[in-house]
Amino acid sequence: MKYFKDQSCDFIRPVLTMGTFDGVHLGHEKLLKCAVQKAVEKNTKSVVLSYYHHPLETIHKKTFPYLLTQREKKEKLIKDCGIDYVLNLDFNKRIAQMSAQDFLKQIIIDKIGAQCLVVGYDTHFGRGREGNIQFLKDNAVKNYYCLEVVEPVMMGNQIISSSLIRDYIREGDLVKANKFLGHDYSVHGFVVTGHRIGREMGFPTINVIPFDDNKLIPAIGVYICKVFVNGSKYAGVTNIGYSPTIKTSRVKQIEMHILDFNEDVYNKDVEVCFIKRLRDEKIFKDKQELINSIAADVKVTRKYFKQKNS
Repeated sequence: MKYFKDQSCDFIRPVLTMGTFDGVHLGHEKLLKCAVQKAVEKNTKSVVLSYYHHPLETIHKKTFPYLLTQREKKEKLIKDCGIDYVLNLDFNKRIAQMSAQDFLKQIIIDKIGAQCLVVGYDTHFGRGREGNIQFLKDNAVKNYYCLEVVEPVMMGNQIISSSLIRDYIREGDLVKANKFLGHDYSVHGFVVTGHRIGREMGFPTINVIPFDDNKLIPAIGVYICKVFVNGSKYAGVTNIGYSPTIKTSRVKQIEMHILDFNEDVYNKDVEVCFIKRLRDEKIFKDKQELINSIAADVKVTRKYFKQKNS
């Protein structure tokens, strides 16, 4: 049975950690760096066992907008912590029905050959989530692996978790979300042709379609953002919503005005990083009132980046 898509296990007796790692937040970072340190101590490689998408998609046979980190970004953030290899499990129906014992024996021991497992305090795996910390402790000696359990990272009285970060993003609180992530929340996508109404008003915009349909989009509103285009970073103002003053399509869009930028980027890849929510999306009495509001948003955004860089 092939467990990984186009990936091979080119290592011997590695240190392994596993999980979805959606967001690669500060709690994940602590776990990943612990795995790296253990690998250094044991003079071996560090390996992450993860998934392209959340296992719940396979179990419930549906997609939904939950994803914090798209695949390429997630792998980069994981490797930035020092991890040597990232294996993405082909989580199909057969894997979903695997018992914890079979998962441990067939994948973790026989296929990967782990000599040490570094896991989070709330680790679960296998059919019915029956694999947990106690299960791993009970099976350590006979399978010749050591076990390291990493405690959660707290911020105030809250445990940093992907689900909590999702809640903040759905509420539009990107300041808190970014604080818990340890980096700016971003949407990676491609630029499509819009109605060109922004250009007529003096504020040309780009419309961004996320590469992944499962990507979680922040709450409707106007945000201070930065955007990466062709390797360069720019400041911008992003509206998520329906632009009700000038549009009647009722199609939610990610529309961004990039400050001091006038290049043609249609069909190109961009990454929009959300920094702070400025205001709700509003219906203005006329186009001029909308123009005045956008100008005010741009002024606030310029001031933000000026203070940030001073």
